Amino acid sequence: MHDSKLRSRLKAQLTKFSSELCAGLSRPLGRFVSQMLFGIQSSQDVKLSHIARSLKEDISLIRSEKRLSRNLKSAKLEKELTPQLVRMGSPRVQPNTVLALDLSDIRKEYAQKIEHLATVRDGSTGELHQGYWLCDVTAAEVNGSEIVPLYQRLFSAEAQYFTSENAEVLAAVDLIRAHTQGRGIWTIDRGGDRKKLLESLLDRGEPFVIRSTGQRTVINRRKLQGSVAEGGGRPMSAPSSGPHH
Repeated sequence: MHDSKLRSRLKAQLTKFSSELCAGLSRPLGRFVSQMLFGIQSSQDVKLSHIARSLKEDISLIRSEKRLSRNLKSAKLEKELTPQLVRMGSPRVQPNTVLALDLSDIRKEYAQKIEHLATVRDGSTGELHQGYWLCDVTAAEVNGSEIVPLYQRLFSAEAQYFTSENAEVLAAVDLIRAHTQGRGIWTIDRGGDRKKLLESLLDRGEPFVIRSTGQRTVINRRKLQGSVAEGGGRPMSAPSSGPHH
């Protein structure tokens, strides 16, 4: 009885959330998203077989799996859900909210037939393996415990639509800033201190904190040149006449 009540309560909460999230989707796709959210929560797994089993449908398990797999292929899911998630989460972003942008990867070393598999570098170990890049943005308060997922997108350097990693990052920034109107402070780990991203964030007037290796050459407000580490407090020299980055 307790499990039945918990199951009903979870379904009711997820139905309310998914109905707003899926406002731009057809009814079958909206139902699919609702079932996926429930299945993941209920099974505590992302495998389709486990999700299908948790749905307890009056059809065979294999038919449930095939239906879920077929709906996952819909291009409308990313097109509609990505901006809708940003819109729903943006009211929670305040001027000092941290917008943590993370460039990560998903490892698919045993996959052989998945389209657009690319070589990616594991940020923790430095190892190269097959998989996809992942751009993720999560909002959080410095002294709070709540986190708000805003954006997540897989991309591959082998895909025809791919332009560059910088373009992927800036697409995320532009979508979110369109809904937050400049609220929030972007934070990016090492790798975010590249010239293209720094200049683009400055041009957009976005506040940001980016961790650097300390080796980048910068010029401060007094027109003195030095590394980022030197700009943090050590003496800097006058810029040379040669080119710099």
